Amino acid sequence: MAKHGGNRFLLDTLKTMHASLLKKLADEAGKSKTSNDVSKEAAAEIAKEKGNAAFEAKSWQKAIGFYSDAIKLNSTTATYFSNRAAAYLEVGSFIQAEADCTKAIDIDKKNVKAYVRRGTAREMLGYYKKAIEDFRYALVLEPTNKRAAVSADRLSKLFQ
Repeated sequence: MAKHGGNRFLLDTLKTMHASLLKKLADEAGKSKTSNDVSKEAAAEIAKEKGNAAFEAKSWQKAIGFYSDAIKLNSTTATYFSNRAAAYLEVGSFIQAEADCTKAIDIDKKNVKAYVRRGTAREMLGYYKKAIEDFRYALVLEPTNKRAAVSADRLSKLFQ
């Protein structure tokens, strides 16, 4: 009887230790994932800053590459898509610009720059009514946005 009780105590102790080790392991895995996510986000920000520098230097293709790197590292930041769209507009890649703006808007419904850039891309693609909608929505979000106001007025006079 004592032997059976001793085995039960040993079994309970092993179960407790096992559960404790599993919890520690899960905690450590969670911490390393979190630090990995943080380092990816930091690397994405660095890539974005390099893209901004390339954009300022009018190196559009380099900017597109850096913004693409940022997106690969963190595809949940609207600014990366919106910035790449701006570079695509500069090189005349209007379809890609529109797609990136749409992704940016899906992530952040209040991204004024994404609406203005998508409106510009749509205007260049000949989607005038959709462009007007984008410019007007940008004005709802930011009534003092001159670029959106001028574009919306110009297109409205021409196409409505």
